[in-house]
Amino acid sequence: MLKGVLEILATTPEKLKRDISIFSRREMHARPAPNKWSVQEVLAHLADIEEVGMRARVAAIIEQDNAMLLPVDQEARLVELKYNTIDPRRSVADFERQRRANLKWLRKLRPSQLKRVGVHQEVGEIAAEELITEWAFHDLGHLKQILEIKRYALYPRMGSMRTFYELR
Repeated sequence: MLKGVLEILATTPEKLKRDISIFSRREMHARPAPNKWSVQEVLAHLADIEEVGMRARVAAIIEQDNAMLLPVDQEARLVELKYNTIDPRRSVADFERQRRANLKWLRKLRPSQLKRVGVHQEVGEIAAEELITEWAFHDLGHLKQILEIKRYALYPRMGSMRTFYELR
């Protein structure tokens, strides 16, 4: 069941590196809109949340009976950990290192462990395999976010062809 999910998790680091390769340091730091994260912040978030939001939660579910999973305030972490000051290359390298170790660990999980359930404080019961699936969904959301930032960067240079597009 998790084969496709693990494939998404396995390919994310390379996709990230490919997708950010066109950005200058200034472009990585720039927010596309006041309420939207920069590429630099997205990368720092991925490196940060890989452990605290993902692996630690799955580990808690498979290691503890009725594990309680606390919510993670992403906006608070953005400010507290100063995502906007973290070198994007360091974030990608850290994320890639953690992801490699996490995939090795995930591939060793047994079907019975994947069925174990924890309780998320905000959404209730969640099985380990559901959380791992959300992990891949989370990756895809941030890859999409970076692609959207790439689109925003191109928009001003399209001249009158902008008439056909609306940025949200």
